[in-house]
Order: sequence, then structure tokens, then C-alpha cells
Amino acid sequence: MALSGIQIFKMNPKKNCKECGCPTCMAFSMKVAQGAMDISACPYMSDDAMAQLSEATAPPMKTIKVGTGDSEYTLGGETVLYRHEKTFVSKTRYAVSLCSCMSDEEIDAKLEEDKKVDYDRIGERMCAEMLYVNYAGNGVDKYVSLVTKAAATGKVLVLGCEDADAAKAALEVCKAGKPILNGANASNYEEMSKLATEAGVVLGVSGANIDELHDTVEAIEKLGNKNLVLDTTEATIKETFATTVQVRRASLKDTDRTFGYPSIVNLAKIAQGDRYMQQALLSLFTMKYGSIIVLEEMVYAEALPVFGLRQNVFTDPQKPMKVEPGIYPLNGADENSICLTTVDFALTYFLVSGELERSGVPVNLVINDAGGLSVLTSWAAGKFSGNSISKFFKENVEDKVKSRKVIIPGKVAVLKGDIESKLPGWEVIVAPLEAVQHVKFMKDLQAHGELSYIKNPGGTPVSGSFSREKIIMGDSQKKRRRDMAKFVTIGERLSVTAPTVNKAFAARDEEPILKRAKQQLDAGAVYLDVNIGPAENDGEDIMKWAVELLQSNFDNVPLALDTSNKKAIEAGISVYNRSKGKPIVNSADAAGRIEYVDLAAANDAIVIALCNGEGIAKDNDERMMYCQTLLERGMEHGMEPTDLWFDPLFLVVKGMQDKQMEVLECIKMFSDMGLNSTGGLSNNSNGMPKNIRPIMDSALVAMAMMQGLTSAIVNPNDLRLMETIKSCDVFKGNTLYADSYLEL
Repeated sequence: MALSGIQIFKMNPKKNCKECGCPTCMAFSMKVAQGAMDISACPYMSDDAMAQLSEATAPPMKTIKVGTGDSEYTLGGETVLYRHEKTFVSKTRYAVSLCSCMSDEEIDAKLEEDKKVDYDRIGERMCAEMLYVNYAGNGVDKYVSLVTKAAATGKVLVLGCEDADAAKAALEVCKAGKPILNGANASNYEEMSKLATEAGVVLGVSGANIDELHDTVEAIEKLGNKNLVLDTTEATIKETFATTVQVRRASLKDTDRTFGYPSIVNLAKIAQGDRYMQQALLSLFTMKYGSIIVLEEMVYAEALPVFGLRQNVFTDPQKPMKVEPGIYPLNGADENSICLTTVDFALTYFLVSGELERSGVPVNLVINDAGGLSVLTSWAAGKFSGNSISKFFKENVEDKVKSRKVIIPGKVAVLKGDIESKLPGWEVIVAPLEAVQHVKFMKDLQAHGELSYIKNPGGTPVSGSFSREKIIMGDSQKKRRRDMAKFVTIGERLSVTAPTVNKAFAARDEEPILKRAKQQLDAGAVYLDVNIGPAENDGEDIMKWAVELLQSNFDNVPLALDTSNKKAIEAGISVYNRSKGKPIVNSADAAGRIEYVDLAAANDAIVIALCNGEGIAKDNDERMMYCQTLLERGMEHGMEPTDLWFDPLFLVVKGMQDKQMEVLECIKMFSDMGLNSTGGLSNNSNGMPKNIRPIMDSALVAMAMMQGLTSAIVNPNDLRLMETIKSCDVFKGNTLYADSYLEL
């Protein structure tokens, strides 16, 4: 059974050495669970753990290699039925069919035609990688001659031959190229398996139907041969499609390892002579689920659409296409031209370079090695940082260009100061947020003389006096907010769930609101949560009234604005005084309320990010998936990661006692990633007797704080709870110990 990322992480040495290429052991464990990395990539995994994990984490489908040298290809190794679940691993390969029944002239003509389709697309060679050489039973010598001619092309061969003598003779002339012997069936599998094993080649297995195919594969495996591919071609298109899909589903969904092999689909058999049907089926089986697809011919009419389709389907979304790092002069740029730097993600390169070319301004586009990630993703992963950019410039740029001006992406404006400190003599300019804005941006720089910044022989920079503040995007340069130190308590007692508060909000009665607010602040609350409920009718007025009332009476106390009414939150923010702290938007989730992240970003607010979707996450893998979704959403809109406070959702002990430790483990994961966390602490004790709730709440907050919890929505009037929080702050070093620390 496949292991989750958390299960693998528990057996991990937890060194965070980064030698595997991942930033943390948690990230490595998640990739192993997803099938994106092999467990052997960890150099410190113990032998016992390696033995346990290797079998458990092995893909349900075996990885098979065919061919040699530059023509070696990997088949199988798939872990998912649908690309969007993770990624497909081994791309479909195409084979043009030849037959011993063809004349020499026909064979030569087909081989010549096959050579014509061979081109590059975004750094990838596009051609039919294989030849399917079918034996028609018309003489071993003729077949061997055909195989010899086909082998001379350097392509991988698939020998479609069920005759043992012909297969043996053909292997003698081509086995060095590691072909596939596609000829085993229920009647000859023992002999064919022996031939394939002795020649060291992959054996193709077929059956009259799916049951016979399963039985034949089982029999061959008992002989010790697991170097197989499955020919799922049957008598009709319908049967072939059904068998191909059922074999893949049985392997990946039902973990039937007997069907855990790559597949061959022979279109030349099921759509013989029908070029247009073969073209349609070529697209179909590229997606569902042909590892090798055989067709009668591959000309440009077939090649252009299907190779584009294949490249899209088999592009790993976790490993985007990259361009080569280096300097790309655009618009006649030379050593004196200004530099603009970005990442090596192919889409970023093509978008940015296209807009720069449209500007007509000479510029040296400097592509950094960022692992093929986008700007924000690479920055978050530490691959596009002040250190990496400065190092790349020192090693690859400074000795090639005289200009000492560099433009950085607007989405990482925060790196400006860091880069300038690490690249003495360089001036850093921040570009707009979107590539489409670069044309005007570059022309404005040129018009104001901002493109000239060259060191003179004495080393002193020469530059114009134009103020770049007119061009640089303002808010994107704000400094990162420091992480929380002392634990932040958010008082929960201004909620419409309390009848007194609900009535006071409706009547705009100040006295009960102010009384409860003062009690919480006197008890040590840092923020007050203003929960006005859905408030669909007059929510905007209530929230504005509450914000102004509380901040005018309590020295601009910071507030959490808690409602599902977005306009009410915006109304509250419009009158909010942030001198004592940013407003908190309570709350967003990864499903219907994800737009609340956008609301927070647009208003420079903090947002409580609930790690759930349409329902409560079933485990920590799901919580971390939602965390990633929310984090990326916030960063895409320019938020600092520390302005998203992640809530794993404390669960009711009476109903979900077995899940509490998972929540604490999730808090530790947030902490290890440098993220802030929060949660409605009192949820855990719902339904308990009143005398028990303070005990449970204080015990849980102590455990959670030691796991890294940085905030909680609590009842500040609970003296035991507040004393526990203050004591934990002492143990964590957030507060300097004094005998009077409980009074602070």
C-alpha cells in the first residue's frame, strides 16, 4: 500500500541537509509520496527504513527501459490515471509499422518518408522513435533482412513476431539495440520468454481477451521474467480501448501489479488502411493510455498536432520547461546595455523576452538558474534570492557587461536592498508586476536617460539624476513584516453567538460591547475578534460602527473582522486605524472563501487561512495541500507569507479524539516552514462541562505553542488559559522571565 508523505517523513532522518535537492525533509517526503522522487535520493536514510520504504513507495507500474544510447527510452512507471492528479512520467512513443509482406521498394519509401518528420519543438526532438517490424510468416530470411534494414536506422525496434524461429533469428541481428520482442501469447509464452531473457530484451505479451492476458502475464512472472510490456490490441477499436483503460485502472487504482506494465496499441491492426481513423486514435491513445502506439505512417499532417498534444500532456507541472541560464542580448544590446534579470521558467522567458523585443530598447536579458520555477515560486523556494542572483551575476555577468544597472521582477521587489548589498556598484531597478507593462516601462527609462549606468575607469558609477520613484511600483517594495514573537491572543467574546452581543450589535448599543471589550483587553487580549455573523442586510453599517466604537474607546485596538459578508469587511477596513496593527480578515479557505485572500491582499491586511476545502481535511497531507493553495494565492497577489495565519482547525475532542495529534503535527509543519498559525482553541472543548473546558483548553494551548502555534482565538477571561500562555512564552524565550511575568 502506498505511504503518505507524513508516514515517510516519520521514518526520515530529518537532517534538512538539502543534498537530495529539496529544501526540507518534509518536502522530500511529500515528493516521494507523490512518486516525483525516489527514496534512494536521501543519502542518510537507514538501511532498515530504506528496505521498508522502497517496496512501499515503488510505483504500481514497473518502469521498463528499451533501446540504447541516445535512443534509450523509458516506458511505464506511472502512478496516476489523470495528469492533473500529479503528472505522467513516461511519454508515449510512436512506432511506424513495417511488414515482411512489403516489397523492398515499399519498405525503402516508407523509411525515407519517416526520416522527413524530425524537428525540434521547445528544446525537444519530435520524431517517431520506433519501428514496428511485423513478421507475416513469409520466410525467416526475408524477415531477418527487413529487421537488419530497420536496425540500421538507429531507431528502437519492436519485433511483431510470434514465430519462435523467426524471432530467434531476428534477435541475433538486432539484440544489441535492446528491441522489444512482441510475440508472447498463451500458446508460446514459455519459449518466447526464454528467448527474450537470453537476449536481454523486453518481452511483449498479448491475449485473446483481458482475462487471458492476465493469466499469461502471471505465468510469465512465475518463470521469473518481469521485463514485460502488454499488447492490449484486440479485434476492434472498442475492445482495444476498453482493455487498454481497464489494464491501466487495474494497475493504478486496484494496485494489481500483474497489470503493472507499459502497453502497446497497434493502430495498424485495428484501423488498417484508414489514415484518418488512425490519426484520431493516435490522439486518443496518447491520452488513454498507450505507452507505444503503432501506426502505418507518420507524416507532418499527423505529427504536428499529435506531438504538440503529447508535449502538453507529458509536461510535468512540478518540473516546468526551462530555458538555458545565461545572457540573451535583445534589440541589438551590447556590453553597455542595461540588464534585466528573471528566472529560467520557459513561459516566463517567452513572455518577458517578447515584451522586451516589442519595446525596441536594447537590453541584456539575464536568465538565472531557478530550477525552472516561476518568479514567485522560485523566490518562495529560495531559488531566486539575493544570494542566488548576486552569485550568478558575479560568476556569469560582471565580466561580460559594463553596465551596472539591473532590473528585477516587480513581484520580488523585496530583494532590491539585498541584491544591492551583495552586488556593490550595481543599481537595482524594480520592474512592473506584469510583463505586458514592460514596453512602456522600458521606453520611459530610455526617455529619462535611465539606461546609462557604467563604471568609469576610476570605478565611480556614472548615472542620470532622474528619480526612478516615478516608475517603480510603490507597495511592492514594502519590507517584510517581522515574524511574530510573543503569542498573539485574539479575544473571541464579541460574537453574535452570544445573545447579549447579537442584541447589542442590532441595536447599536455601546455599553455591552465596550464592557466585554474592556474585560478582554484587561485580561491580556492583543486583538479583538468582531464577529457580526452573516449580517446580510446591514453588515456594512454594523461593522463600521463596531470598528469606530472599539478603536475610539481603546486606543486603536487592533481588530479581526469576522463575517462572511465581504462588503462588511471592506467597510470595516475603510474606517480602520492600523497604527497598532493590521486588520485581520477572518477568514478564508481553499474553496468557496478563497477570494477572502484576495480581499486581504487588496487591503494590506492579515488573513486567517483555514486549511480546509469544501469540508474538513481528512489528514495532514490534505491540510498541507490546502495550505499550499492558500499560500500561493496570497503570494500571487503580493502578500507576505507571514500575513497569512494558517488555521489547521482544532477539532472537538469528544467526537474526534483520535485526530488531535494530527492537528498538533500540522502546526509543527507550519512552524518548520516559517509560517504563522492560529485557530479557534475553544473548539476542542465544545460540549464539555464548564469546569473541564479551562483544563482542556490550557493543556492544548501549551502543547500547541510548543509545536510552534503563534496565535489563537481564545476566551481571555479564562485566567488559567492566559497564565498558561504567558508561561509558555517564557519557556519559548518570547518573554524575559521576571517574578511578575503573570502581571505583564
